[in-house]
Amino acid sequence: MRYLILLFCFLNCYTNLSQDNPIRNNNPTGGFFNKVKDSMSIDNFKFDINKLKYFGISNDTVLLDTSLTIKKYYKFNYRKKDNLELLKFNNVGQVYNNLSFNPKKNNFSTIGYTANHPLLIGKNDYKFYDVAYPVTELFFKSVFSQGQLTDALFTSNINRNTNFLLAFKALRSLGKYQNSLSGSKHFRFGFSFVNENLDSKLFFISQKLEKKENGGLNDASLINFISGDEEFKERSKLNVNFEDAENIFQTRNLFFNNKLLIINKNKNLVFLSYNLDYETTNNKYQQDQASYLYGSIDPNKSGINDHYKFRSLKNKFSIHTKTKFFDELTFGYINFNYNFFEVGESLEKISGENTSLVHGKFLKKFEKSKIQFNINQKLNGKRVGNNFDLSFESLASNKFNYKLNFNSIQSHPGLIYDIYQSDYDNISFNNNHKLSDIKSLDLKLYYEKFGNLNIGYSNITNHFYLTVDSSQQNKLKPFINQYDGNINYLKIRYNKEFKFGIFSLDNSIIFQNVKQNEQIINLPKLLIRNTLYISEKVFKNVLDLQTGISLKTFSKFYSNEYNPLLSTFHIQTSNKIGGYPILDFFLNAKIRQTRIFFIAEHINSSFSAGKFLSSPTSPYRDSNIRFGLRWNLFN
Repeated sequence: MRYLILLFCFLNCYTNLSQDNPIRNNNPTGGFFNKVKDSMSIDNFKFDINKLKYFGISNDTVLLDTSLTIKKYYKFNYRKKDNLELLKFNNVGQVYNNLSFNPKKNNFSTIGYTANHPLLIGKNDYKFYDVAYPVTELFFKSVFSQGQLTDALFTSNINRNTNFLLAFKALRSLGKYQNSLSGSKHFRFGFSFVNENLDSKLFFISQKLEKKENGGLNDASLINFISGDEEFKERSKLNVNFEDAENIFQTRNLFFNNKLLIINKNKNLVFLSYNLDYETTNNKYQQDQASYLYGSIDPNKSGINDHYKFRSLKNKFSIHTKTKFFDELTFGYINFNYNFFEVGESLEKISGENTSLVHGKFLKKFEKSKIQFNINQKLNGKRVGNNFDLSFESLASNKFNYKLNFNSIQSHPGLIYDIYQSDYDNISFNNNHKLSDIKSLDLKLYYEKFGNLNIGYSNITNHFYLTVDSSQQNKLKPFINQYDGNINYLKIRYNKEFKFGIFSLDNSIIFQNVKQNEQIINLPKLLIRNTLYISEKVFKNVLDLQTGISLKTFSKFYSNEYNPLLSTFHIQTSNKIGGYPILDFFLNAKIRQTRIFFIAEHINSSFSAGKFLSSPTSPYRDSNIRFGLRWNLFN
């Protein structure tokens, strides 16, 4: 891998040095034809925010934004995303429970350990920059005792065509409960070269999650927590199920993409592209002593050490055309190869399994709308599915927009659910699961006067899920299930912000309904968030200020329970959670390009006694005060 990365960097550097006064068109659609000045040139330091851009792996260009909005407040968290449809656990960097169902978008095989996915920086979060001046972004937020959350990013254009970025995100938080320490490290390196003939991108990311697993409160402590007894307001006095368990999840990904223009004649363009996507992922679960919640172990073993690893290599070859009729027409071939094995064992569980697919894309823009169709069709292979996506979308309009999307995807739940042998004697899997099949129809409507309305309907077959012994649901030994019937899921989300002078009221309402013969996908019927705040400029318009309260609540439901051994959630039907309000007070400020956040979380916790839970055995967060900042520096 080291030699491979060095070779890619060398080839890109050679290409950069071989260019003589490259010229690119100033195309606002970004990426491939985006003009950038040399950030090292002294005459370019006349600041212009419009010259600072970033784009994802699909060239969706966004201008760097340092404004202070309520959406920035929602995203000021560990994930840097809105957590409305997720429920946090009691420490930063732990897992999230789901308050809604979001269909899987990846039809390729993964290792599993799905509870870790919301904590990771995914491929859709990869950013490549295009900046006229060097940019530094610093992020900081306080945590719960003995630690901090920080993220630092630096990016610069070496010349008009070449950009690189370096970034590192780190977390350490001790937490308020026993054995709940969490930590993570996320290193990113990005490199892009763009001229009139070549678009080359490289992104390397290494991520590590370290979580002490306490398995939630034990039966006696859960009763003490729910009672609201003052003696147990100091949460470290509550006993937990595990005092010696730990999960270490590591993943590395190398994404390398080249797109070469070979024909440019009479506005007819033909490109060739090659994409390499290499990934390694492993998870280690360690426990000094066996717990009765999972069962017994061989007396000759000193403890639990379940360590599995997954490697995958995806090669994608494509030909792209752009004509007077087609805005984009793409055909190509994908080869996907993966290995899965238990670390320390001599024989691999799955060795060199190959899958072949063909893929295509069609894009046509009209005066006020566009149509797009994407397809991944499998030719062979067991654990990879097909993916079809068709969408109709209106082009930019200030008053009215719509998007209608149909998606059909087949996906595998994860390799550990097919082949797995724990050091716990009675926990092992040896199955060949069917691919789950989800067909979704989504309609998104935006009208300036009435807000945003999203309506989604999904039909799910062969749904995969985990359960425990129905007669002993306080135990954690997992059982694998796959439901071959139909599950129908309806989700309606509405969002509208009302403004009254300096006052604003932002409202989000989600209604969900699941039709199923068994209790498999369990979700709250209603999920509501209301935020009332004041926006004002003070100190001669130098300081932007926002302050207000945010209320989030959801109806009672049988939430899933977290299962540390497999870093996933299992279904339970013995205890409901929900029906309690979560009230936060916040004060946000912006001075030039620095945004400061002050948040008093769950200020009403003392009035909810012990009702606030994130899962049947894991409490939500007590009231606490946190602060942080996001600082952009432009040299």
